[in-house]
Amino acid sequence: MLAPRVTRRIAVVASEPGAGATTVALGLSNALSLQGERVLLVDEDRHGARATRLAGATPHASLADVLAGRTALAEALGTRPASGLAVLPAGSVAAGVGFDGRALPDVRTVVIDARAMQDGSLSPLAGAAHNFVIVMRPGATSITAAYACIKRLHHLYACRRFHLVVNMATSEAAVAAITGNLARTAGQYLGVEASSAGALPVDPLVVRGLHLGRCVVEAFPAAAATTALRRMAGAVNGWPLRADAAASRSMAAAMPA
Repeated sequence: MLAPRVTRRIAVVASEPGAGATTVALGLSNALSLQGERVLLVDEDRHGARATRLAGATPHASLADVLAGRTALAEALGTRPASGLAVLPAGSVAAGVGFDGRALPDVRTVVIDARAMQDGSLSPLAGAAHNFVIVMRPGATSITAAYACIKRLHHLYACRRFHLVVNMATSEAAVAAITGNLARTAGQYLGVEASSAGALPVDPLVVRGLHLGRCVVEAFPAAAATTALRRMAGAVNGWPLRADAAASRSMAAAMPA
């Protein structure tokens, strides 16, 4: 008897505000969708709903509503963008609410545009992800913040593998140096594995897409950033699934509000 298919959950986390997590989450979701994956992008930005706006989606309900059984996925999605990407605001997913893939029929991958809380913890949904993507910029402050983010998430969720993305990268050599140094430091002092998942180059078409209210992958298929995001998406299925993702959900549920 075949084992049930696992719906991969990817939490995209900014090392610091403005690092570019929404750009990566939206771009990765669109790139996966172009590969034929059925993707759900979850927007945890309660105030700006930036990913939802840039995707051109007008959902009628939240993921919390779907998981609680208050509405079906198809009804919650409302009008989907031209790209066909499914987008939902997270809503208030209660601690302890299990992720039931049956509530998301045919969804292969869930990408969470995660937002850290004041204490640095993630939502129960993001904290129970199979993969953590840490987005940073090339500057020393952002790199230091990325290490602090890895350390915090490791201590909170016992996650031992992280995927690093450098946004606004100036060269491949710089990316290799940044991710290599961070990987060595994280391995030496935390005992975790941090590896490069790719980089987004400095690309004016990313900014142009933002001004147009569109994702660069959808608006500019030939852009350098689009190529980088599609390359990143092509590697996702090779990322190991975090075996203890369900256990971390229980840990998050036990955490004080």
